[in-house]
Amino acid sequence: MTALLTKTVHALMRGLSGRSRTNWPTRNRATLRRWEEDLSNSLLETLRSAISVSDGLRCAFEEFCASTQPERGILISSGPLQVPPPPEPQLKILHTWPIQQEKAQIEMGGNRIDTHISLRAINEVRHQGEIGIFVYFPPQFPKHSAEACKRVIGTLVRTAAAMIEVDHRYRVLLRALPFDPLTHLPVWSLFKDRVERRFARLDHENLPATLMLVSFSGLLQAQHGAGAAEEAVEQIAHVRDAINFLQRAIRPTDLIGQLDRESYILWLDGGDRFASVERAELICKRRYLCSAGSNPLVSVKIGLVTREPQSHDTLETFFERARLALSIAHEENMDWYFAHENA
Repeated sequence: MTALLTKTVHALMRGLSGRSRTNWPTRNRATLRRWEEDLSNSLLETLRSAISVSDGLRCAFEEFCASTQPERGILISSGPLQVPPPPEPQLKILHTWPIQQEKAQIEMGGNRIDTHISLRAINEVRHQGEIGIFVYFPPQFPKHSAEACKRVIGTLVRTAAAMIEVDHRYRVLLRALPFDPLTHLPVWSLFKDRVERRFARLDHENLPATLMLVSFSGLLQAQHGAGAAEEAVEQIAHVRDAINFLQRAIRPTDLIGQLDRESYILWLDGGDRFASVERAELICKRRYLCSAGSNPLVSVKIGLVTREPQSHDTLETFFERARLALSIAHEENMDWYFAHENA
């Protein structure tokens, strides 16, 4: 795979302009070491402070190129840098330098690239392929500076690869948890187990129960740019506010589970059709108030279905009916929609 990365990058970099840079400062070894250490620390901090490893790597690569001013640079991956990975390897250009490259320049023919100083750093990412940085400087680029730059990008790529591997393992562990680590709410598998344990008691006491699927639209917004991390923290507060909002609307003995950050599932013991509709009205009419900054425009839609005593239908069946009711509520622009048990 390393050979594929190198071959692809050399094909992309054909036809460098051959411009020479004469304004590169001449540094002695002590000054160069300090410059290398400062640049490396700055790049690692940029990598660490980003909202994701891939975003941090792009920003750090751009910062490196802005500081060293290569004639051409490319950040490339033979893996997805995402979890879960796709079944087949992917070769993907993550970022280029200069940022506004003209397509005609990239596709130029010729072999001028052989006369330039080529620096590369490639590192394998376990379960994710490889990532690499390739930069090209003019022949006049100082030799000691080139060696320092190679060490800097090598440290950056190795650190990013290690962070991606750790992130991959962490996400694998999170997906195996029976609850959401952020909200501490049970996911579907644990919620299903807890609800099914109640069926025998409900049938013995001849009590109905209601499954309520609640969807918040507009709770989360995709964020990009330098302020994405801070905005993500604020949106986490929005999620927690939504959960507190739902917990206040149900009894302590009722169950609440999480499907995703905007979809939640409630189980109300003893809730017949009339009581459940009344509860849904209460949830939908109560204005959503977020304590974390400004109040977002959030709408609430609910799909309901009631389980009658002695029913032989599984929880999955009731869930599908509630999901169908929720989709009808969205399509008809209704606050809630009730699905009958025999629907």
